[in-house]
Amino acid sequence: MLKKLLLWMFCTLPACLPANAEIIAQIDASNGAVRQGGSTNKLDFALVSENDRDIRNYSPQALRLSVKAAEQGPALVQCEVGYRYLHGIGVGRSDTEAARLFRKAADQGLARAQIYLGALYQLGRGVPQSDSDALKWYCLAAEKGDAKAQCLIGFMYVNGRGVPRNYEEAAKWFLKAAEQGDSTAQCTIGYLYYAGEGVPRSYDEAVAWYRKAAEQGESMAQYNLAQMYEQGKGVPQSDTEAVYWFYKAALQGDAHAQCNLAYMYTHRKGLPENEAEGVKWYRKAAEQGDEMAEYNLGTMYERGKGVARDEYEAADWYRKSAEQGNEKAKRALKRLRIHIFYQSH
Repeated sequence: MLKKLLLWMFCTLPACLPANAEIIAQIDASNGAVRQGGSTNKLDFALVSENDRDIRNYSPQALRLSVKAAEQGPALVQCEVGYRYLHGIGVGRSDTEAARLFRKAADQGLARAQIYLGALYQLGRGVPQSDSDALKWYCLAAEKGDAKAQCLIGFMYVNGRGVPRNYEEAAKWFLKAAEQGDSTAQCTIGYLYYAGEGVPRSYDEAVAWYRKAAEQGESMAQYNLAQMYEQGKGVPQSDTEAVYWFYKAALQGDAHAQCNLAYMYTHRKGLPENEAEGVKWYRKAAEQGDEMAEYNLGTMYERGKGVARDEYEAADWYRKSAEQGNEKAKRALKRLRIHIFYQSH
């Protein structure tokens, strides 16, 4: 069953400014689930350049002019230079200066700056931490129809940050953003339909929204859609379709999808058995710290399936999984250590 809802709140900011990128965020929360078997606890934060300029390529002279222009200049310049200060790109890093410039742009009504300023309030960076102020700025951007702001308000309601927790209200905001094509909102509203949180439970609706997000390349939605096919919820059960979507998510580095894809290879579900491929994908997921992949990779080494038999290597992977609390790994490690001890005496 799905275990933890991946909510989108501000935890980290990337060190570069991609041109024409979107603001994306993910946070692990303890109530619900976007995908099975674990979660991510990070937020990627990127600035969209409205005029397709990438300020990473500014010359020093152009940057000096931009910093000067930001004091009296248009909101977009203020927002771009604020981003520079936020990450120390060509200028000294300063959250306080970033917040000051974001506020200048936000006061002029630039939605993106309002979102950034709200995020800094939510993080308490450059300004006092304040969920209520974060929500205020998100709402101003959302009133302009900004889908990311609508999505962030939804997560505030889910987490009870700045407002009482209210799944019905959260679902309304996610739906607004989802209908604009925001893949994060589509994936999240899909989960809410899956879990029956804030909306009537409907696997059909969950699948429909997961599919919209998955087709936009949202890896969590691809993983969720694969799970729906594997379980036959909202769609006819199909291991072949499950493999298709697990593979898409796995290629994007999703550890849970990689682990599931490996399982499909080793258990002949939706494709021919291929233990070597199974080991390859278990290893990719295990190296990201996925506890089930660590355990399964240990079993492959212990049994010599898809890889040369190596009990010491097996014990090492069991240990890594056991340290994360995996009970199967704890038992396997204890058994294997006893076996190795008697083999050596």
